[in-house]
Order: sequence, then C-alpha cells, then structure tokens
Amino acid sequence: METTDKIIEFAPYVIVVLMFFWQNNVFVRPADLEKKHREILKDARAIIDAEIKGKYVEINAYKEFQNHIYSKLDELNAGINELKSALMNRRKND
Repeated sequence: METTDKIIEFAPYVIVVLMFFWQNNVFVRPADLEKKHREILKDARAIIDAEIKGKYVEINAYKEFQNHIYSKLDELNAGINELKSALMNRRKND
C-alpha cells in the first residue's frame, strides 16, 4: 500500500476527530483565552475590593482617627497633671 492510499483511507477519521474537537471547543483560540483571562481578573478584583472594604479603612480616615486619639490623650495627660498639681498643693497646704 502506498502512502497516499493510507492517507485516503484514514482521512475521514481524521476529519471526524477534527470536527469533534472544533464543535466541542477542545482547543481555545488566543482571543477567547484573553477574554476569559480579563473576566477572571475583573471578578477577582471585585472580590478583593469587597473584602478590603469590609475589613479595612482608608489611610486618611485612619490618620484622622489617630490624630483625634492623640489629641484626646494629650488632653487626658494635661488633666492628670493638673489633678496631680492640685493634690500636691492641697497636701502642702494641709
């Protein structure tokens, strides 16, 4: 049997297998792959953003809160120092 006879004999099988692959999208085209990749990245970004917003605050809000706490601590320290001074003066006067 010659090579061309073998090709002619197996050609229908090869065509059927190729058609099966084509119909069932066994092989992915680069454009389809890129599109799916972008969808996955978009979904992942949305999930990450939702997680971050639920657990963390923005840096500006944190800095403002931190400054507020520091100012309240300074006021508290000043009040404690005034109280100490008043108690020491009271002891000296007694």
